[in-house]
Amino acid sequence: MKTRTLVLTGVGCFLLFAIIGAPIGPLHARFANPASALQPVGLTGTLFNGAASAVTVNGRPVVRQLTWSLKPLALLMARIGAHVTGDADGLSFEGNVARLIGGSVAVDSMRAAGPLKSLLTLTGDALVPIDGSVGVTLDNLKLVDNFPKTVTGELQIGSLKWALGPNPVALGDLKAAITTEAGVIIARVSPVSGPLDVGGELRVLADKAYEVDLKVKAQPNADVTVQNLVRSLGEPDPEGWFRIKTRGQL
Repeated sequence: MKTRTLVLTGVGCFLLFAIIGAPIGPLHARFANPASALQPVGLTGTLFNGAASAVTVNGRPVVRQLTWSLKPLALLMARIGAHVTGDADGLSFEGNVARLIGGSVAVDSMRAAGPLKSLLTLTGDALVPIDGSVGVTLDNLKLVDNFPKTVTGELQIGSLKWALGPNPVALGDLKAAITTEAGVIIARVSPVSGPLDVGGELRVLADKAYEVDLKVKAQPNADVTVQNLVRSLGEPDPEGWFRIKTRGQL
């Protein structure tokens, strides 16, 4: 290797490590766009290992106690990657996030857990009268133009309750296995335990349309309150299932 190449490589490595080792606060103040809707608050540490007390969107905190640790080896795969932890409206999360060439985002080995209401708040469904706990496992997620292109993982809902009225109705535990098939994201729902038997699918299509096709019925030994709640869904089919079908656009 020529001396000139060695010198340039050395200088490049020095500048790279100088940048990633510099305090993150001054770097953000110098290079960030102050007009961006997305803004970190309370920055500490460095670009390599840092933290933010909050991340806001249009002034509203959406993530708190965010920490990150850059993964230098991700650069070999033409991506900027980091291991992150934080809290999103009460939903704690930990996993890997990477920015790819072209602007898409990849997530892997992500785990999140917390109150079901926290997840409903993030999806804009906070007024739905259900409660419980939720666990999310994202083995792989790819976002293109801020919309999921592929997803593999699982959603678990524990101690689900219908919370409309003074006496919440316990509905048990459910799960949904999430896959991507021929460009369609599919969540297949099944029971884990409790008074409900459930099944069916939720689908998200590439054109941002969604389809819900679920079926539910009370177990034979379910409490009368649960049975009455299920009957409020309408008329059962010949097999005794109450169907929930809808479609729309995200």
